[in-house]
Amino acid sequence: MNYYTEVFDDKLHGIDIYHRYPQLKPFVGSDYGATGPRILLIAESHYLPSESTVHIDAESWYSDKVGKLTPKEQQWIHTRGILNKPLKGWHAKGHAIYRHLESALLKAGLPANDSVFRQIAFMNAFQRPAKTGVSIKTTNKDIEIAADTINQVIYALQPEYVVFVSTKAKRALGKRLNHKSVGFHHPASPWWNRKQNKISSKERFTDLISELWNDKSTDR
Repeated sequence: MNYYTEVFDDKLHGIDIYHRYPQLKPFVGSDYGATGPRILLIAESHYLPSESTVHIDAESWYSDKVGKLTPKEQQWIHTRGILNKPLKGWHAKGHAIYRHLESALLKAGLPANDSVFRQIAFMNAFQRPAKTGVSIKTTNKDIEIAADTINQVIYALQPEYVVFVSTKAKRALGKRLNHKSVGFHHPASPWWNRKQNKISSKERFTDLISELWNDKSTDR
């Protein structure tokens, strides 16, 4: 069963990086915008296995194509494949971000059904994977392509709200977007649950999504 829709793919296919690496295309929930606001969540980057080297050089990564990747590497960057799971479907250590986001979205009041991610769209900001277990060390090329890609995704998906769940991505890209955005700490980082001014990033994220969802869903 697919919990995502392909209705936006005609527009997404026109984005250069998705010609090279189609697995990077955003996950767009099958109920995106149907019963609540159109929310685009933007995380940081995918990872590749520790033995991978194809992504180490930025210039090489952006000039190559998916054919250079092994089947295992392709699976590791397949955004839709990773998110296309039923509730409580993320068990891998590296998938903590999805477990924590799922928990926060449910607490915010989004309908559980069989997948809470049906309601939102999700993508990674940086279009080059990081080394396993570490934050990506960005180059100017990474930032340039990330900003261009996100702006084209925004044009295609027409989100009402753009929400970064990576302060690194927000700081690097927030001012480069053609849309207002807000940012929170990465859900897999210690800062997600660490309180600042008596409230954690998770609590602020949950409160915001709840407010957006309840305001918009009552109008539909």
